[in-house]
Amino acid sequence: MLNHYWQLIQKNNLFGLRDDTRIGVIRTVKPVLAEDEQLPVWANASRHALVQQVSATMLQLTTPLLDDPSEVVAYLRAGLSRVWAALPENGKLPVFTAGLENNQRIRIVLPEVLFERLYTAENFQGNGPDYVTYRNQIYDLVTDGLITQLPLLTYLFAASPAKNGRAFWPAPDQERQLVQKVSDPDHLARTLALDVAVELDPYAASGVTEQMLNFLIDSCWFALSQPAIPLPAAAEVRLHSLAEAQKIAAGDPTAPVASLTAPIDAMAVWLNQVGLTPQRKQAFELMQSRVLKPETTIAGQVAAAYHDISAAQTPLATQAHADLSMEEDLPGFSNLSGNSQALLQAVIDGGYQWTLLDRGQNILQIASDTQRHVLIDGALTSRTPASAMVVAEHRHAAKKVLAAAGLPVARGAKFTRWPEAKAAFEQSFARKSIVVKPEQRSHGLAVEQFAVPPTAKQFAQAFHAANQDHGVLVEMMGRGTTYHFTVIGRRVVSVLENAAANVVGDGRKSIKELIALKNGKRPNARQLKLDETANRQLKLQSVTMNTVLRRGQQIFLASAAHPQTGGDIYDVTTEIDPSYNQLAVAAADALELPIAAVDIVIDNLYDAYAAEHEGQAIIISVDPIPDLMLPQQPDMGAAHSIAPALLTYLFSEK
Repeated sequence: MLNHYWQLIQKNNLFGLRDDTRIGVIRTVKPVLAEDEQLPVWANASRHALVQQVSATMLQLTTPLLDDPSEVVAYLRAGLSRVWAALPENGKLPVFTAGLENNQRIRIVLPEVLFERLYTAENFQGNGPDYVTYRNQIYDLVTDGLITQLPLLTYLFAASPAKNGRAFWPAPDQERQLVQKVSDPDHLARTLALDVAVELDPYAASGVTEQMLNFLIDSCWFALSQPAIPLPAAAEVRLHSLAEAQKIAAGDPTAPVASLTAPIDAMAVWLNQVGLTPQRKQAFELMQSRVLKPETTIAGQVAAAYHDISAAQTPLATQAHADLSMEEDLPGFSNLSGNSQALLQAVIDGGYQWTLLDRGQNILQIASDTQRHVLIDGALTSRTPASAMVVAEHRHAAKKVLAAAGLPVARGAKFTRWPEAKAAFEQSFARKSIVVKPEQRSHGLAVEQFAVPPTAKQFAQAFHAANQDHGVLVEMMGRGTTYHFTVIGRRVVSVLENAAANVVGDGRKSIKELIALKNGKRPNARQLKLDETANRQLKLQSVTMNTVLRRGQQIFLASAAHPQTGGDIYDVTTEIDPSYNQLAVAAADALELPIAAVDIVIDNLYDAYAAEHEGQAIIISVDPIPDLMLPQQPDMGAAHSIAPALLTYLFSEK
């Protein structure tokens, strides 16, 4: 027999709102530390931060309430990875919940529009309950339904076996927390959500899986479709469900439980009636198979593999650590740009609240308790003028602005047509060291640097490779080395020396093998490439990919120094003369960029800059979106994160 609410849901075609159900996880973490070690103090810029410190020994992770379970898991993985990174060297995150010190609650919020549509459909005309009472009644129905499902939920999600393979069970005074309503702190009479306590999944680094969360959402909607429990029988039904669940928790996790066949079959019939997405179907079929094959439950798997907690802790913790300690990427968000990942690491560490507004476009909202900012690609903020973005994007326009401000730039010209460029080469450039590059910023791509004056053929090749949408710049090559300055709020926070992509021989390996060896130690964004440019450079140096270099012999794969074309980077932040920092800040100021990366060719980084000494320094590029990841991955020198400086700049100014 269907209940009244479900009949209205069917009549008004409201089941589609199931996908608007929001879900989140509140997880308490007590790391295991050596006796002489302490948990680092966690920053707290927002009371809604993903990671918050609740005591000297415990942290709490609270994900936002989202309608996509996979995103909830991603937030957990990211937060736990930063907790793990902050722990002392021998610190560990336990995977079991002995004493319930490490536990989690799944918070489920039904769509508000569901209550609104149902209340409107009732057409009470002033004779029914008020809206808050009505929505509370629906939450009461779902709560009672979940309590009747406690034996099934315990069987599926009691993941932590104690001695003899039995699952943990809360103390009698904590049993009510297994399923409980959560009141709105601003309106205590109003139910805000439901909390369901489930054990940590020791096979998932996040402690939960997307399948678990999808199944719990469907369990709520299934409960919403079932007949209401008569009030006189409610207490007895609750006690019976608790007793059955406790019996399952205390039993052999590999033994079948016959009483669970009926509820899982009933849910299967209901799901077939309402329809399933592929993700929800996968989640249900996984849980259904565990009812049929108890050895496949989480508790069953752990009990079969390990005889007690001590035996299981180390190998399972090692698996979790492998997932949470990715050297290059932020777990859960590895498909974001490197900039966005570097920013998120600093955001989590700094205790800010954050929301991923658009994963594909790398749009993030970061908030403290008093401010909020939207950032694109980790570094583009509302403080960057749109006009400055456009000017900086086009090298020729930026050069004119810099020159007008009295700053040193390379002499050169812009060409949009080959005949004019060819004529200028024959009349002027043919016997000079030059740089040929796209007029629009290209992150090092299609840039050719000719220390030895190019032949007519070489110049033609470089011009046509660089001639994209906005023409080509041909400039006089500056003497010296390229240095990459990151400016945030009129302050230089990082200086990197750049060298063109290269390998150094060891007398044994071929160039191809040396490239593979070097790439094995490099992040993806800075891989050396075996492309047409590399082959052309090798030919100029009279070698091939199969050449075995002498020990110490250096061969270049590119003519221009740029990290994104495989160049080397060395941190020289504390070595360079401070006058060049002032020059970099002046360049950013001239283009009205509060945040920027400035590339300057410098003859000698230790000699103070003097404007009257021509050629001592030349500004060759200003980028409004600096690379936040680069300073964390130098080939030599100290690695450091500059994203915290960006957050300090954004949130310290009103």
